Amino acid sequence: MWIDFSSKKTLNDSYSNFFKGNFHWKNAIFSFLKKWYNNESILSVSTSGTTGSPKIIYFKKKHFFERAIKTVEFLKLKKRGVRGLLCLSPDFIAAKMFLVRAMIFKWKIYCVPPSSNPLINIKEHFDITSMVPMQVFFSLKYLKYIKILLIGGCPISNFLERKLKNISTICYATYGMTETLGHVALRKISGSNKFTFYKSFQDIHLSVDKRNCLKILSPCSRNFLQTNDIVHMRSNDTFYWKGRYDNVINSGGIKIIPELIEKKISSFIPFHKRFFISSIPNKILGEEIVLVIEGDPFPLKFPEIIFNGKNKFHKPKKIFFFSNFIENSLGKVRRKEIMNKLIQKIQIFIFVLYFFIEKNF
Repeated sequence: MWIDFSSKKTLNDSYSNFFKGNFHWKNAIFSFLKKWYNNESILSVSTSGTTGSPKIIYFKKKHFFERAIKTVEFLKLKKRGVRGLLCLSPDFIAAKMFLVRAMIFKWKIYCVPPSSNPLINIKEHFDITSMVPMQVFFSLKYLKYIKILLIGGCPISNFLERKLKNISTICYATYGMTETLGHVALRKISGSNKFTFYKSFQDIHLSVDKRNCLKILSPCSRNFLQTNDIVHMRSNDTFYWKGRYDNVINSGGIKIIPELIEKKISSFIPFHKRFFISSIPNKILGEEIVLVIEGDPFPLKFPEIIFNGKNKFHKPKKIFFFSNFIENSLGKVRRKEIMNKLIQKIQIFIFVLYFFIEKNF
């Protein structure tokens, strides 16, 4: 359903038919728009709960303005008549900021319920949309209808990034979070002038702590926001994202970033399979590197060359298959919950095995 923010009609008159029906995604859009047009100075947003329980954060409306304007200026979308597609969950910051940009710059946007394949029945052309990587993957053959694509929510796989490198759509990987009111840095991954690093907006100040985890100072907060994202600073406003400190594995005294191994092996795992690197307890090493793949078991072997030399310590010692990955509301994989269940199964298996041995011998 279209919402034309250039229309002079009131919210209630213009969209009364659109918001009819008991649809959560429609009600969430309407609720946010109503608060915006009611001139409330403070608005609330909910975090996605990636590393903990979801929480409510409050921001001044002027900060929404500032962040929305920075993105639109960077993308050069201040012209009239911009057509946008909203296909993310309106409960979270990415969709809310998309709505704010549309309201400020009088865009005309087409709203669809959040799904893994939002473009499947759409033949319209759009200037801009925002998606999570899973949506992008299932929309690859339809991206010709999109001029600019912002991708966020979780890291983009090597496979997907290679698919996007030479398409006509201008694709950006985004870096940000609820606490920064969405993205504060972008990385172009398609067309000419592709980058391997993220570049922050001019009003954002970056630094790192002793763990090399990124610290962000934005107009939204008085103090630096400490993240658990391990980065390599290329300059004062550019950085490479390496992985999450929460996921670091200490195997035999060697600290290993799982995301770097995931990039290395992604080409050897079927593209439709989700996977991640993690660890299980080991009496000698402390933590033993393992590979966890979603779905039914299948044979898998990696070329020796990718784990030669010092890289031999990065090779997964075991491969586990997990039927259905546990996700949060944004589709992000909950690694720790999956590993807890996996370790419980291993412990039960060992207990039963020992019981069987004791009983028979």
